[in-house]
Amino acid sequence: MQGYARVKTKDEFKPFVFERNSILTMEQALERMRSLIGHATNWSDLSSFLPEGWHLDGKRLRSATASTFAAALELAKYGLIELEQDASFSAIKLRKKVN
Repeated sequence: MQGYARVKTKDEFKPFVFERNSILTMEQALERMRSLIGHATNWSDLSSFLPEGWHLDGKRLRSATASTFAAALELAKYGLIELEQDASFSAIKLRKKVN
């Protein structure tokens, strides 16, 4: 039985290929935010820092939102930006840190 199963599944085996074009890495989000943060002197919605066109696909939107939020937390940790959220589940806003 094992021999038959091995031969039978050998023809059907296809390695899993991960689609990286639908993922925004944290490094990409950090790079993007660092280039845009100088323009954010007023409070801006976190979603305004997402790559253009990524809101059209649910998977890409979730990936970009998570990576951008993680990048924003990293920048806040280093004191480069300020984050604000008025209430639970409301929009997260950020701006360049005012000295």
